[in-house]
Amino acid sequence: MNQTERWHPLHKGLHWLTLALVIAAWAAVELHEQFAKGDPWREWWELLHFSLGFTLLLTIVLRLYGRAHFARPALIASPWQTLASKVVHVLLYLVLLAMPLTGMGMRQLAGKHTELFWLFELPQITTVNTDLAKQVAWIHKEFLWTALLTLVVIHVAGALWHHFIDKDETLRRML
Repeated sequence: MNQTERWHPLHKGLHWLTLALVIAAWAAVELHEQFAKGDPWREWWELLHFSLGFTLLLTIVLRLYGRAHFARPALIASPWQTLASKVVHVLLYLVLLAMPLTGMGMRQLAGKHTELFWLFELPQITTVNTDLAKQVAWIHKEFLWTALLTLVVIHVAGALWHHFIDKDETLRRML
């Protein structure tokens, strides 16, 4: 794979789209909580949250494709920073894949109908199991959400470290 000085526009665009989708999905689920069960607005925000999560899943798959097919700039880092960067990125990708998959699994196991952007409904592919749905919900809402926030803080801290302490081009290459 050829090394470049800057990130490919696909990498940059999908990086920032991922951030926007995570923020929008979080906002949608928070707004969903502002309405009582049975309120049509609660269901509207819930559907938007799920649709954004599904879009995030597709975006992460596209990002992984891009990583495999487009050159990336070499890391500007010491050996320990290189290792930390690789570990954090692998974990970020895993969590960003797991979040929408567990969200989908949670809905499927609970027997909830799921539309995507009010266009079509996903088919029910699992047997309803509300006990398992509750366990998957805990993984989705508590474990993975906390892991995602933690990894994002580490990722941003690393970028800021490179920018302000190491004073290198790491952050500028993604902007």
